[in-house]
Amino acid sequence: MSKTVRRVIFICALILLVVSGSVIGCHYYVGHKAQTDFESLEVKGGHDLKALHKKNSDIVGWVKVNGTKIDYPVMQTPDENEYYLRRNFKKKHSVAGTPFMDAGSVMGTSKNYLIFGHNMKNGTMFHDLLKYKDKSFWKKHKTFTFDTLSGDHTYKVVAAFYSQIYSTTSTKFKYYQQMSITSKSSYDSYIENVKALAEYDTGVTPKYSKQLVTLSTCAYQVEDGRFAVVAVKIK
Repeated sequence: MSKTVRRVIFICALILLVVSGSVIGCHYYVGHKAQTDFESLEVKGGHDLKALHKKNSDIVGWVKVNGTKIDYPVMQTPDENEYYLRRNFKKKHSVAGTPFMDAGSVMGTSKNYLIFGHNMKNGTMFHDLLKYKDKSFWKKHKTFTFDTLSGDHTYKVVAAFYSQIYSTTSTKFKYYQQMSITSKSSYDSYIENVKALAEYDTGVTPKYSKQLVTLSTCAYQVEDGRFAVVAVKIK
């Protein structure tokens, strides 16, 4: 009887191992396929936003952070904010989704462009954004680019910080609700709050006239955790 029990346990463990391996393999294949799809949008290592806009008018920009895998188009759909949460550039289903700008961020009007991207376990999408938790990484990557249809733009990092999604009744600072900053008071308050949360001091304090970009992704330090990097346009 003991031999039979051991055999059953061994077979069950083997089946579990095979199934787990298949799930993990499938996950990484899907992630690799999504990454390959994005790379196919580039031409000679770069991107042509005007040409891409003709293919899909939802594109509003392209974000790239050197030293990371973050090198993606940024989409926006005002009538369905999370449309690209699980869709690729071609509007086909994709677990990785596509980085997208909050519908409340209006190009040319909002002083903060709030951009979301998934934290994929295979290291793609906005997973590498968390590299900014380390001051040593920031020192070597103080800027990144967010190009738009109006031109190519460089942003300097203001703050990198952990946060979370709070309850609707919480009075905690909710950076993820600051997608359309249009007044000096709200701008100054935003900067004050993100710098208070910052993992380290960058020495950068933007003035109201300067455009901000906030990159946001999931983090797992707490339930519904988030990690964000705020930067200001310098050119």
